[in-house]
Amino acid sequence: MPRILTFNTGLTEIRLFGAALYEDVPHVPARAAHLAPALRDVGADIVLLQELVPQRVKVRLAAELRDLYRHSAGIAEDSRFYGTGLLTLSRHPVADASCTSFAQQTLEEGLFGPRGMLACTVDTPDLGRVPVVNLHATAGGAYRRKRRRGAPDRRSAQIAQAIGTAGAAFEGTVVLAGDFNCDPAADPTTDGLLQAAGFADAAANLPDDVRPQGTWDPANPLNRGRAAGSARRVDHIYVRPGDDPEITVTAVRTLLDEPVVPRPDGEPLPLSDHYGLLAELAAS
Repeated sequence: MPRILTFNTGLTEIRLFGAALYEDVPHVPARAAHLAPALRDVGADIVLLQELVPQRVKVRLAAELRDLYRHSAGIAEDSRFYGTGLLTLSRHPVADASCTSFAQQTLEEGLFGPRGMLACTVDTPDLGRVPVVNLHATAGGAYRRKRRRGAPDRRSAQIAQAIGTAGAAFEGTVVLAGDFNCDPAADPTTDGLLQAAGFADAAANLPDDVRPQGTWDPANPLNRGRAAGSARRVDHIYVRPGDDPEITVTAVRTLLDEPVVPRPDGEPLPLSDHYGLLAELAAS
């Protein structure tokens, strides 16, 4: 019964001679130091991470967790210094890894952190070979008004590209997960694309009292100055079940939202402005 975690780490930074020129959120080095222990505590079988930028951040994290996750994808496949920031870690063998930047994205993303997808196949003991696509779609909120207005269309095109990759290359059960930067349930275009391709939200059939209500929290101090409102779903795990074996989702929950990173003023912070999302799959 593989347990799959997706988590946007928020560890995007640009440094020159050790000085931080840009950090997507404050206290990136402190948060990075707590990431490996936190992932160990979760103990997922497959870990899909986003916003591990620059490349050395991915290399260091994979090395820190090598004893637990002997297999990985996203380092050799995404060799640009400011690459997609995607990393997949697995307890089980990984094959056919490929990392692709999305065809449609903003100039800023293309230069300093291109949005993209990381596809690979994980050889699980319970479900056999499971193709997994780890994606990070465009946000649009940090850009000028004209580009913000175009964000939904770019996002739909990016998700369509990821679906096309999954449909063209893979048969049987496929997992498509990561930071969608939207809730497809509230976006008819994206929802229609996923449904037409046979993908279902892993949390869709859960009772309301246990269904994750949000994976991005505007009350998180790391989001100071960003959009206000209630927590919302942006991180998702979608599954397209194969016929043999038939796959069911037995549990989905949010985690990695506890304040564990100390701050100079003594008030701890969560690891990221996102929550992690963990799904358990089983063959019925």
